[in-house]
Amino acid sequence: MIRTLPALLLTGCALAAAGCDPSASSNTADNSRSGARVAVGANVGLLAPPITLPTLAGPAIALESLRGRVVMVNFWATWCAPCLMEMPSMQRLYNQFGREQFEILAVSSDFDGAAVVKPYVDRLRLTFPILLDTEFRANNDYRITGLPTTVIVDRDGVIVHKFFGSRDWSTLDFYKMINQLLRART
Repeated sequence: MIRTLPALLLTGCALAAAGCDPSASSNTADNSRSGARVAVGANVGLLAPPITLPTLAGPAIALESLRGRVVMVNFWATWCAPCLMEMPSMQRLYNQFGREQFEILAVSSDFDGAAVVKPYVDRLRLTFPILLDTEFRANNDYRITGLPTTVIVDRDGVIVHKFFGSRDWSTLDFYKMINQLLRART
């Protein structure tokens, strides 16, 4: 089953690249949770499933350790052309916001891990954390069926947006979205 995941993800990449309707590719949660306990799950409005994965730099990062920040979790692979196209714009977005309030976690869906990911990251000079999900645990927890898929998690750890397919993350609309989430009080 695990060996078929790249084929499924590649199919999702092709579908996303073929032109999904951008307005249909994002789901937005209502942030008015009024202190109610939120269930864990992969959908908008639910508490993001935990992720703890080793990074390309070595030490593992846990998504829960970033609570209090807005976190963009991007699922990608080096063999996915749309994923590769959006990475430079993710770096530009990352450069706009301080690490104290905003973080990007790029979860690599490559079987060969660091051996194939490091040359790519070095060539593009990516500075945000690259997590290695060689066993596809986070991919399964987030029900990833196509790459790239991006999940935006608010300061409370709740999924507030989910995007399918490649994006130009360095547009004014995405800067405004992140700023709005950063200004929101929990």
